[in-house]
Amino acid sequence: MTGLKPEDRVPMAAAIAVLVSSNIIGYSLRVTIYISILAAPLAIIAFMTVRYLLYGSMVPEVLRNDGS
Repeated sequence: MTGLKPEDRVPMAAAIAVLVSSNIIGYSLRVTIYISILAAPLAIIAFMTVRYLLYGSMVPEVLRNDGS
């Protein structure tokens, strides 16, 4: 395991921002569980979108490799 690569820091920050803001909104509306369930796929979409806009690839190289 190599850890978090530098090119994934900004997309990861976008995903974290989605999760944190979703939890704040969910807590204030008292629907924390429902928002948390919805926030996970939104965070993944945010990660993939930001990474695609920055580097032209939605997933890191290790996930695109077929293992050979």
